[in-house]
Amino acid sequence: FLQRRGNAVASQAAFKEMHKRRFFGIGGTVMAGVGGLVLLLGNSLPADAQIISDNFSPLQPVLRSNFWLTIHVLTIVSSYGAGGLALGLGNIALCYYIFGKYRPPAAADVPAEILASEKSGETSSTIRPPEQCAALANYCYRCIQVAVLLLATGTILGGLWADVSWGRFWGWDPKEVWALISLLIYLAFLHARQAGWLNNFGMVAATIFGFTMIMMSWVGVNFGLPMLSDTGSVGLHSYGAGNNAASAIGGVVLVVTLNWAFMFVAWVRYKAGIVA
Repeated sequence: FLQRRGNAVASQAAFKEMHKRRFFGIGGTVMAGVGGLVLLLGNSLPADAQIISDNFSPLQPVLRSNFWLTIHVLTIVSSYGAGGLALGLGNIALCYYIFGKYRPPAAADVPAEILASEKSGETSSTIRPPEQCAALANYCYRCIQVAVLLLATGTILGGLWADVSWGRFWGWDPKEVWALISLLIYLAFLHARQAGWLNNFGMVAATIFGFTMIMMSWVGVNFGLPMLSDTGSVGLHSYGAGNNAASAIGGVVLVVTLNWAFMFVAWVRYKAGIVA
C-alpha cells in the first residue's frame, strides 16, 4: 500500500511539473502547424512558384557527401527548430501581454529574491505583467541557449565541409555571413539577459528578432539576394535558389511582418499596463 501511495504521489508530482512546462508542447505544436500550413499552401501554388519543389538547382558534385550533408544540415535545421520553439513561446507570451491580467504593484512584504527571480525590470511600485510572462521569458532564454549551441556547431561543421569541398574554411559567402549574423544576434541577447539589460518583454522580443535573422539566412539569402544580382545567383550557396523568388519569399515576408506588428501591439499594451 505504501509503495502504491508513493507511486501515486510521484506521478502527481511529475504531472504538475509537466503541466508547468505545457507551454513547450503548445509552442511546438503551433510552430509545427504553421510549418505544415506553409508547406500546404506552398504546394498549392504553380510549380515554378513553390518554395519546396523540384525546381531547385541540383547540388554541386563537389558537395555530394552524405556524411557532411547529414551532420551539417541536421545540426543547422535543429538549431532552426530550437529558434522556432523560442518563437512559439515568445508569441504565447505576447498573447499574455496583450490579453492577460496585469497584477497590482508588489506588496512591500514580498521577498526581494522573488521579485528578482522574475527579472521583469519593473519596480515594486508599478503594475506588473501577467505572472506567466516571467516563466515564458525564461523558457525563451533556455531555447535560445540550445539554438546558439546548435547554430554554432552547425556553422563550424559547415566550415569544415567547405574546407573539404572548396578548399577553404571561410570565404564570407552570403550564406556564411548571415549564419554568423544570426549566431551573433542570439549571443548578444543571451549576454544582455545575463547582464540584466533585457527584461522579460525584451527577452520575448528577442525571439522574434532572432528568428527574423534566421529567415533572412534561409529564405532571404536563397531567394531574396539572387533577385538583386545580375546573374541570378550569389555566392557558392546559390544552388538553393528557386525559379520564382518573388512568389517564394512573399508569404514569408508577410508572416514575419505580421509577427512584428503583433509584437508592437503587445509592446503598446505592456507599456500602457505599466504606466496605468
